[in-house]
Amino acid sequence: MRACLSTPRQPPITFPVLRFRATSAVDYLPSSTGGLCRRSVAASTCLPLFVAMLSPPACMSLTTLPFALPIVWVNKFLPKRLAFFVYASLFAMSEGDDAEDDAGDAPMAASPGPCFAVAPTTVVRMISSTSLPPPPPFPDAKINKSLTKLNRDKCEFRSYPSNRLYGLSSKSQPKFLSEAAYIRGKWPIILNPNASHKSTIGEDNFQHASFVWKVCFDTTSWEDLKGSSDGEERLPFTDGHNPSVVSLAPNPYRSDDSRDDQHMRLDPKHLKPLSIAFPSIPLRTLFLGVSTFGGGQCKFGLSPEEVDEYRFSLHEGPPGGKRAVIALLSPPDLGSSSNDGLESSDHQSSFRTLAQATLLLERDAKYGTSRRNSIKPERSGSGFARMHQEFDDARLFFHLGRLWVLYRNGPLFGYTSQLHNPIHFEDAADADATSGVRFAAYVKASETVVIDGGRNIALISEEPIGRNGNGEVGWVSSPSLKALTWVDPVTVIHDINMQGLDARPMSSRRLQEGSYRANKSGRKSNIHGTNGYMVPLISTGELLGIAHFHRPENREKSDFALHGHHYTHAFFTIAREMDENVKDISSRPFKLRRISNEFVFRANSIPSGETRPPLDSDIIQFASGIDLFGGQVIISYGINDCEGAVLTMPMEKVQQMLIAVDHGQEVVDLMIAVG
Repeated sequence: MRACLSTPRQPPITFPVLRFRATSAVDYLPSSTGGLCRRSVAASTCLPLFVAMLSPPACMSLTTLPFALPIVWVNKFLPKRLAFFVYASLFAMSEGDDAEDDAGDAPMAASPGPCFAVAPTTVVRMISSTSLPPPPPFPDAKINKSLTKLNRDKCEFRSYPSNRLYGLSSKSQPKFLSEAAYIRGKWPIILNPNASHKSTIGEDNFQHASFVWKVCFDTTSWEDLKGSSDGEERLPFTDGHNPSVVSLAPNPYRSDDSRDDQHMRLDPKHLKPLSIAFPSIPLRTLFLGVSTFGGGQCKFGLSPEEVDEYRFSLHEGPPGGKRAVIALLSPPDLGSSSNDGLESSDHQSSFRTLAQATLLLERDAKYGTSRRNSIKPERSGSGFARMHQEFDDARLFFHLGRLWVLYRNGPLFGYTSQLHNPIHFEDAADADATSGVRFAAYVKASETVVIDGGRNIALISEEPIGRNGNGEVGWVSSPSLKALTWVDPVTVIHDINMQGLDARPMSSRRLQEGSYRANKSGRKSNIHGTNGYMVPLISTGELLGIAHFHRPENREKSDFALHGHHYTHAFFTIAREMDENVKDISSRPFKLRRISNEFVFRANSIPSGETRPPLDSDIIQFASGIDLFGGQVIISYGINDCEGAVLTMPMEKVQQMLIAVDHGQEVVDLMIAVG
């Protein structure tokens, strides 16, 4: 049967001959391969092959089209026992016509989705198949509007009302947008528009058409999705927002022709439980993600009728309390001919959750600065008790060959403090977990490092210093951990105390900021750092980050959101100041080197009554992760404080977007009102 290439969906399970999903409705759309693809899924339970045949399949090629109506008729009127034999006959006839097509089937790997959820006690089995080129972001063919339905699949991008869109091309912009200053006076562009929008936005504004993947988690261990009064399944309270996704390669910056063989940002010995969980898959090909399950704004501004229409959760807070979830993810398809131990079909199943675990706190020391709310140590057996905890806006970074998590815990440490801990992993045998769990992930209270200095910071550990005469990449030896606390002006804290003691730069930073901005007639840019780790660019000796604005600057509740809204982003780089008189490179100050104009990510939501996502952005987007792998920039971001997404784009495209600033210039000097 021909593969389903349509609006981004989770693929159906692969069976030896045919692929089916359980459904209670016939709802097919034309695919880019000429077949038909079902658009919505009413049931969420996978059935065995012989039972699945009692419902229409998820995808049908044109050769099976003549049997579509008989299938519907058979399904409706014949007894199930008889219907089984009718299906077997019909598809045996159609399979012969498609035998040649099977060699070109798109990959169909078992994955979390409406008919195959990855529970905390379950891990996806990776299934082989042959490869097709990656599907287009959305089909260009005209879609029958009467066939479209709101998405109710938790592993696909949600549908939202149109008032959750940015309104980027609206002719009646609110004053906080129309009268605002933007970098270089340029209106934000859509970073990754759909290819079909190229003629609409023009060649100059077309950057990169990228497939966008949703980061899918299973919430059923702490949330009942069928808990509503009508008994129908609803979407989770949140799908996990503001994800941070990083490569587990020891040196992801190394290209095929690189001579930088010695540098290692991540020592595999700290990830041994993950290797044990998937012994047949090289760990260097996989990715790790962390996502927050907190307050969320999925249904913000929705009426009770819209909540029912979109099947959003009826919970008013996160079921079971706030938490963060760690997920081991499959690699992205970067067009590589080398599968490195994975079948090419698995490369097509980009950023799919292979296993997940709630990030736990090990109570081996006092946790928190508040006397009343702090968590006291507690022993359990031969070790210490563990519990899930609030790890808000969790982001991953690297230091001393370890993987760390940067986060906030306002109730216990205050809302201006950033915390970070190294992450420990255990295999299932050591984790005291239920059968089927592949690994456990936890942080120790005794290893908590506190930085008091702002909401959004980025850590710096690796510092490239360019190439020598032999083409070898040089690195600052034994670098201390540093923190970029503010982008404007560039403010870096050196030598963070790694003994769990507070580093308190806030007062000195405020003095510097006040003095600088006073000289600029009170102007300010209101730019904020976003990603938790500055990525080294070995070709230029810079550090790459991504920053954001939200307009208006205040985070007060409004008709748009509970907090900030109308986000835009910008790539930027910092580097050590070029001063030949200072021989010690590590003592030179960091300066802003390059910054792009502002951009947004394209909307993936299909509002009610529409047939495809509009040429617009979401009202809330928060880029919480950035990494570099195989010459591609990996960007992970949150949508509407409700769900998370990942996209890739060539580093050369990012380099083209980055524009050099004059010596001594800061972001505030580039802010100009549009028009």
